[in-house]
Amino acid sequence: MENIYPSEVVAEIMSRRVVVLAWMLLLVPLIALIPSVSAQGVLPSVTLECTDSAEIDVSSSSSGSALIYCEVENDSMWDEEISIDVDFSELDGNYEDSLEIAAGESETLLITVTAQQSDEARDYLVNVSAEVTTAAGLPVTGMASASDEVDVTISEFTTCDHSVGQGGGVVEAGEIVSFSVSITCDSNTESTTSYDLVMIEKSGSSAWPSGFEDQSPNCDVIIPDGGTSENCQFMILTPSNLADSWDGCIVIVESGVSTPNSCPGSNLIDLMVEPKSIGIGTLELTGNNSIFGDYEEEAPVIIGGTAVVLVLTIVAVIIRRRRRSLDD
Repeated sequence: MENIYPSEVVAEIMSRRVVVLAWMLLLVPLIALIPSVSAQGVLPSVTLECTDSAEIDVSSSSSGSALIYCEVENDSMWDEEISIDVDFSELDGNYEDSLEIAAGESETLLITVTAQQSDEARDYLVNVSAEVTTAAGLPVTGMASASDEVDVTISEFTTCDHSVGQGGGVVEAGEIVSFSVSITCDSNTESTTSYDLVMIEKSGSSAWPSGFEDQSPNCDVIIPDGGTSENCQFMILTPSNLADSWDGCIVIVESGVSTPNSCPGSNLIDLMVEPKSIGIGTLELTGNNSIFGDYEEEAPVIIGGTAVVLVLTIVAVIIRRRRRSLDD
């Protein structure tokens, strides 16, 4: 008679019969001992319990990781070999894929979950499963398994750096001071930030100086997931009636960040604003480069005295000429 069953099916059926027969041979002697082994299961068994959640911070490097702890217990009366499988969703990780646990004992399974800085900030579901593959040395795949889920959160981050361009130096009152700032941001979520300028005197005061006018357009940076690069322009109109020199620096700070109370060592604009010079044509009567030099404060007295002498000289010349004309 022709065999209507494929050889593979026959082999599988025979294999299952062998396993069942082997378990019957093991269980029959235990029937009389059931009261004494009631604390442990006769059939293969496994329980699995993992930490509920984990968080990954990727703000300080290109990648980050977190640990998940799972307790795997063999609550049967047989020594078991247990297969472990982890579905990391869109993340990466590593773990021990097989455990050998003695009857009634448990082991701690350590799972490492890894995320990249480019991964979106949100919750990811990691699924952990355990299955008994052998019990008492016999294959029992499909007879006992357990699973658990862990919420893994990639925390949000946004980091920005800025670089100040050239500008400043020594300017005269009434001039406009302008410069640009380059801003680069990295982020794993959509966010916004803004920047403000701060003027700091060499004395340490960061109060906005009287008469100076900030004419800068708003420096608002819209940051998409993945980061961006932007440039902002800043402008300050200095007062034309400045009485005393202003000496200090200009720094750019992110909105909401504390203002420094002194000029930093770098990434700043040095600025000195001098009062307007008083002069005739190209001849300066006041200012550091004026003809009065260090005597600028006495300039009004000197100018007044000079004018009086000049007038008296002119009057004397006129009187002398009139006398000569009368004598003739």
